[in-house]
Amino acid sequence: MKGTALRTKRTLLNMAYALGSSLLLLLLGLVTRRLLVDNFGPQITTASQVVSQLFNFFSIAEFGVGSVISYRLYEQIAAKNEEKISKYMSMYKWAYRVVGLVIAGLALIGAAALRWIMPDVPAATAYTVYGLNVISTLCSYFLITRRLMYTCTQQGYRCTQIDFCCNVLTSLAKIAVSLWFPNYVLYFSVTIFFNVTANLLIARRFRKDFPYVHDVKVTVNDFKDLGIFHDLRYFLVHRLSNTIYGSSDTIVTSRLGGSTQTTFLGNYNTISTSATDLGNKVMDSFAAAIGSIVYDKSAAANDHDKQVFWGMDLFSYLFASFVATAYFCLFQPFMASWMGEKWLLPLGFVLVFCLNEYVGWNHRMLGSYRAVLGHFEDDQWFMVASATVNLALSFILFPLFDITGALIATVVAHCIMWAGRIRVVFRQYMRGGLGHYLGVQALHLVTLAVCMGGSYALCARMPGGWLGLVPRILVVLVVPNALNLAVYGWGKDAAYLRQYAGKVAKKLLKK
Repeated sequence: MKGTALRTKRTLLNMAYALGSSLLLLLLGLVTRRLLVDNFGPQITTASQVVSQLFNFFSIAEFGVGSVISYRLYEQIAAKNEEKISKYMSMYKWAYRVVGLVIAGLALIGAAALRWIMPDVPAATAYTVYGLNVISTLCSYFLITRRLMYTCTQQGYRCTQIDFCCNVLTSLAKIAVSLWFPNYVLYFSVTIFFNVTANLLIARRFRKDFPYVHDVKVTVNDFKDLGIFHDLRYFLVHRLSNTIYGSSDTIVTSRLGGSTQTTFLGNYNTISTSATDLGNKVMDSFAAAIGSIVYDKSAAANDHDKQVFWGMDLFSYLFASFVATAYFCLFQPFMASWMGEKWLLPLGFVLVFCLNEYVGWNHRMLGSYRAVLGHFEDDQWFMVASATVNLALSFILFPLFDITGALIATVVAHCIMWAGRIRVVFRQYMRGGLGHYLGVQALHLVTLAVCMGGSYALCARMPGGWLGLVPRILVVLVVPNALNLAVYGWGKDAAYLRQYAGKVAKKLLKK
């Protein structure tokens, strides 16, 4: 019970810090995006977006070493094996140094493709933004490794505290540069400075929070003995597929649609990225506890682990249906008020976007279980199919449906990825539960349609402008959540969530 109480406390702390910091950063991000588009124009804006996605693609050089080591680290933290914790952290550090060097090599090769990907962006602009991103990325890979220990011990809120302060300073500095010193080199250099500062502050705190973790000598044989190369061979496929999924829309749009359409897409992505960051921090607060539960033998003894799984899966759906409904009802009126109606994409794009967000958030917890369980070979061909379909369909559908076509390809690829994760989790952990899972997903689709359709019909009656967003937000907060509560709130799958809510209520009442 003590371990469960500690997990609950840390989950609440992680969530509180995540929500508080991300909401302010979301608002600052909207201001900096508007100023970037208005003061620097579509070409610099496009260069920033595309280069960012290219470096996301180069991150395949990481081979998923962080995920492979982290799921092994969870087990050693649960066993309190300080010797192995130190060894894994040292391996992680050296692995990331090698990754940084590989990314530097890929960046040199990738520079040759810039003119093909961004044909209407001046070469000087493209290569300057590209060079600044090389510096930023390499600094991250050489300094970021200590964060893993905070994540695996459910103390991510400590990193969030430092990141929040540095990110606020970054946004304020970008606003100042955009308004008074409109120089894009200075604009992007600000990010590098504060990213390095945040990682140095975390490194200093790490020595205080984890004094038992120290550097130890590691060799290639250590990686071989732990079987990490076996896991990495399969996880590389996962990494590549996830990278293509996250990067292809922007790159394909830049190549086929030009800088103006890429800026259209980037405006929507700015909102979704900020909202996704907020949602990820909420979900990560729970996901960090999953590693502890999976390797907690006492949880398995009384089927508590299975109850947690169904509760977390239901929570994913509740979050996903709320997010999809919110985007469907609020995206267009918010975009019109924020950037102006000239920057609106078709409603069809928004609908497909909502479906993609639903697919992602609906299996978010399932994905966390999948990451903790390992066995990356079990769904590698699903990941190969996902990446192949994403790229092929993007180039086929973009000429037919513009940006919406590329996004349709992403949704199809995302569903293939989801199917692979289902395969692993229900083979390795939740044996015998696949039929129940599929039945529940079918019901989820019905309630999702009602949530989105009903909320949209009500919002369509609301006035436009910033004031019109207020009643729309109220509709989105009430309708989908009330409907889902009525349908799912008292079922068996919600048992863990009811217990968890009761514990949270008690803690709040005591305070």
